[in-house]
Amino acid sequence: MHNKLKITGLLSTLLLVLFGFQKNKTTDVSPYPMSESSLLWKIEGNGIKKGSYLFGTMHLIEKDKFLFPKSLEKIIKSSDQIVMEIAGLPSPMEAMKYIMLKDGNFTDFFTDAQLDSIYTWSQEKMGMDKEKFLATFNGMKPFVVVQMGTQMEFVGNTESYEKTIEALAKENEITMLGLETIEQQMSLFDNMTKTQQAEMVMEIVRGDETKNDLTEKMQNMYVRQQIDSLYMMINEEGGIVKSEQKVLLDDRNTAWIPLIKNFVQDKKTFIAVGAGHLGGPDGVIRQLEKQGYKLTPVKLN
Repeated sequence: MHNKLKITGLLSTLLLVLFGFQKNKTTDVSPYPMSESSLLWKIEGNGIKKGSYLFGTMHLIEKDKFLFPKSLEKIIKSSDQIVMEIAGLPSPMEAMKYIMLKDGNFTDFFTDAQLDSIYTWSQEKMGMDKEKFLATFNGMKPFVVVQMGTQMEFVGNTESYEKTIEALAKENEITMLGLETIEQQMSLFDNMTKTQQAEMVMEIVRGDETKNDLTEKMQNMYVRQQIDSLYMMINEEGGIVKSEQKVLLDDRNTAWIPLIKNFVQDKKTFIAVGAGHLGGPDGVIRQLEKQGYKLTPVKLN
């Protein structure tokens, strides 16, 4: 089961909404929402020596919606380096040290009423009674249960863009780099209050067919490559993601820009991050455009 715990999975659902058409002295900034529909963007201009690419992923997606054509594989293989949110997925043993609580128990985050709901949900959705649930999860952070619940919203066989890209990098001996460390990503959740972490779990527990419908809609919108629409739809869902939008999304986008500028300056770089980071007025695409780069949508075929 631990092999299924994906450190970055939840982050694939963090998307936002705002407005605007802006101009910069150096380049035009795409209107919001943009008319182009694409997950893959070529980065040029601003003095860089080789064209690089920016690609939006979903950290988990059903196999029949997995967009990975030969043209994308060719671009990845021809890159000098690959940059993802973190530089490769951790091994199950390595992941364990980030998902285990240092002090206390899972149950410390919840009221008795919330725990009763969690045990009922666990029995119905995972076939785990209270004793088995506590034996498995009581030493773990609430984030882990959120991850498990998120994965259960997918009805078919799933694929991972991160695993696929990492395999190509290893096979072709391409350097892999990260925009963040695992510690930085996990701190996003560790720094939330106990109440906020509990609410993330309860949002999963309270999920119903509407939640499953949203997951399906997200995937379909991803396949249509409508990154601004995807960004808006997730924002409208509300919950903890929306209330913590600045920390979970906006601040991270801004922190990545100087790193991306350095990565693309001299080397052909393939950058793959969650699609939620591409769209929106403060997304990576528009922030790079404000810095003077030209971003051109590339059709995936």
